[in-house]
Formats: sequence, C-alpha cells, structure tokens
Amino acid sequence: MKNLWTYCKIPLSLGLLLGFALGYLYGIGGFVHDLILTGINRGSFLALNALWGMPLIFGSLGLGLGLVFALIAWIRR
Repeated sequence: MKNLWTYCKIPLSLGLLLGFALGYLYGIGGFVHDLILTGINRGSFLALNALWGMPLIFGSLGLGLGLVFALIAWIRR
C-alpha cells in the first residue's frame, strides 16, 4: 500500500493554492472596498486576516480529504 503522504499531498496542495488565491482576492478586495467606502476599520483588519486564515482553513480541509482518501483506499485493500 502507498504511504499516507501520497494520498494527502495533492488535496493538501490544491487546498493551499485555492486558499491563497481566495484569501488574496478576499483580503485585498475587502480592504480596498472598506478603504473606498468607509475608511479603515475593524472590517479592514478582518479582511486582511483572510490572507493567512483561508490558506490555513482550505489546507486543513485538503489534508482531511486526503486522509479520507487514504482510509477509503485502506478499506478497499
């Protein structure tokens, strides 16, 4: 049987990349939106936290999905 890393690396990598892309769009877009409409406030800070929060969340989901794939492969064996 393949080792656990072979099942987890692709979903984890895709989750991290998707998280970075969406976090960048949401963080920078939300900051610019707040800056134009209301000025810098707590919402701006929360939007910029998406730059590190979304990759962490999506990476964790990708890792969990990879673990589920590994479990399914182990059960089918």
